[in-house]
Amino acid sequence: MSHETPHDRKVRRIAAAYWGMDYDVRAAVPGYERPRPIRGRIPDIVATRDRTTKIIEVETHQTFRRHKDQRDILRDYANQRSRTRFRVTTVREDEQD
Repeated sequence: MSHETPHDRKVRRIAAAYWGMDYDVRAAVPGYERPRPIRGRIPDIVATRDRTTKIIEVETHQTFRRHKDQRDILRDYANQRSRTRFRVTTVREDEQD
């Protein structure tokens, strides 16, 4: 998997961590079911367990400004639902495993 971008590696690591905590995980990387669109946007990760949902976006320095509208839409969606949380994390383009 060395051809993966740092973004995709981080998405995969976070998804695996939630899976290890017994969440049902969908992630926008190969090997996982793709998350369903939320208001027309595909989040990087959606993890659910019981009635709790976590929506996670991974951003690079390059995408942080360009994807502000997506983060705002996903944050607004999460804020309107009980037991739903939105989180943003960043990864450096040169980050290694």
